Amino acid sequence: MDTRKYPPKRALKAAIGPSLGTVLGGVIIPRLMYPYRYNDTYPPLLIHACQWFLVGYAVSFLVILIFEWAKSKIEGS
Repeated sequence: MDTRKYPPKRALKAAIGPSLGTVLGGVIIPRLMYPYRYNDTYPPLLIHACQWFLVGYAVSFLVILIFEWAKSKIEGS
């Protein structure tokens, strides 16, 4: 199936990478480097990582979808 005709599907696939990078850089690495600072005040690691993943995925999806929509409008005209 050609994903160029279906920008939402392409945006869904492309949003996984940035959201995983956000989770890794914003939750996992800081908690491993500074356990004394984060582990007592923040929610459990799994909940924190899931929240960051969902928010990062939603934002990445919307940004990529806007770019795909703009690209299709430019190519169509």
